[in-house]
Amino acid sequence: MLRRLGGCAIALALLLPTQAMASPPSSPDARVGSAVTKSRTVKLGHKPVRATTATKVRLTFKGRKGQLVHLARVDAADECGGRTLRSGGKTVKPWAQGYWRLPRTATYTAINKPCRTGEKTSVKLQVRRVVREDRLLEDAPIDVGANQRVTHLVPFRVLDGERAGLSGTDRIALIRPDRSITRDVAPDQTGFTVGSGTGAVGHDVPSPAGRYFLEVAPRAQVSLFVTMLRTVSVDGAPVVVPAGRYARLAFTGQAGQWIYPELTVATTGASATSHRLTNVVTPSDEFLPAVSVPCPGATCAATGVTQLPVSGTYVVSVPISPGDDVAVSVRVRSALRAAPATVDGPPVSLTATSPGQWVVSDLPELPRDASGGSGVTMTASNASPSLTDWRVRAVSGYGPCNPGLFNDCFDIHGAPNAFTLSPTTLSSPVPWDTFAHQAVAVLAVPPGVTGSLDLALTRPPSGS
Repeated sequence: MLRRLGGCAIALALLLPTQAMASPPSSPDARVGSAVTKSRTVKLGHKPVRATTATKVRLTFKGRKGQLVHLARVDAADECGGRTLRSGGKTVKPWAQGYWRLPRTATYTAINKPCRTGEKTSVKLQVRRVVREDRLLEDAPIDVGANQRVTHLVPFRVLDGERAGLSGTDRIALIRPDRSITRDVAPDQTGFTVGSGTGAVGHDVPSPAGRYFLEVAPRAQVSLFVTMLRTVSVDGAPVVVPAGRYARLAFTGQAGQWIYPELTVATTGASATSHRLTNVVTPSDEFLPAVSVPCPGATCAATGVTQLPVSGTYVVSVPISPGDDVAVSVRVRSALRAAPATVDGPPVSLTATSPGQWVVSDLPELPRDASGGSGVTMTASNASPSLTDWRVRAVSGYGPCNPGLFNDCFDIHGAPNAFTLSPTTLSSPVPWDTFAHQAVAVLAVPPGVTGSLDLALTRPPSGS
């Protein structure tokens, strides 16, 4: 089976006398000084020629105009030395490192230069025809052919402002639009940022947009996924994320600011909203704790609200899940701050003054009483007629999350320390603060809706 190629970049330069073209099929190895040259006449896809990294190897073959050929270092542990191709006394310009597009039908000699440094190791060389597989499209895995005597290249294209990632069954080589090659890349580690002006969104090295090729082993399977990269403003214009597409929206936030992604969809129903779960992360993908909120209304998706620990750049990450077959509109929003609620104090007004803007109120830390709870009840009242629907998500104690467990960054594991009020559930007992972390109440309103309601914390009268 064709094995993966390894190593570092190659310098392509070596002049070869035209007499080498007439080398017999099994000419003896020649020693000139301390240099060893091995010459063979071969056919494309021949049995690999064995040599060492200290040997110069010349492989002469016949090729047709327009063929793309590859001098493969089979099972090579490194890429030291150079590779070049000559015909009629002239050097053929490389298509990429070790690849050439043949300019005419003729006899060619592919030369593998010896390594000048490092320990001498064994190497196997093979001149192959290149087979271009079907274009790799998002969410459409490619099964590579089984022929082990050719080099399989899988093309795909990435646009400006996108980040591509790959998954597959074997290690690969990535050929970029400028024909530079990164070899020995693990398929689950090939995320890379492309396009201009996206460095603040992803933490990978930027690469140019354009056509890429994957050099893969026979019988391999590879898949492509693409992430949209955008830099947005808090409370700015929404971004439409197509169905089945990841998105990363970078924004600048302030310490203490409460941030939530406002998601809307063009259709209604569980199938349109249940497959998106956004989160706020740092540029290096560290999850921040969030209060999960069941978004009210028929056209918005459940999401969470996060308090930023320090001022700086953050990312709203919009993943996908199986069945995510509708586009969503995503807007990075900042929640308003209301006065803190106090036990037996005056009701606190939570007012959404801007359409779709949520409101956060701090709750007091509540100790455990003799009954095993806090002894406090939360009640919502005086909802504005304009609040066609609403939710108040209250969390009594939430804090640092485990970044290794995605769901642990949300308060869903805090039940029964979290509860929700709605137009049909206007009051609820408030749990005592199990974890001694921050406690908050969040008023969530549908996109485009404004209005207010009052929130009160009360204890029953003594002796009742």
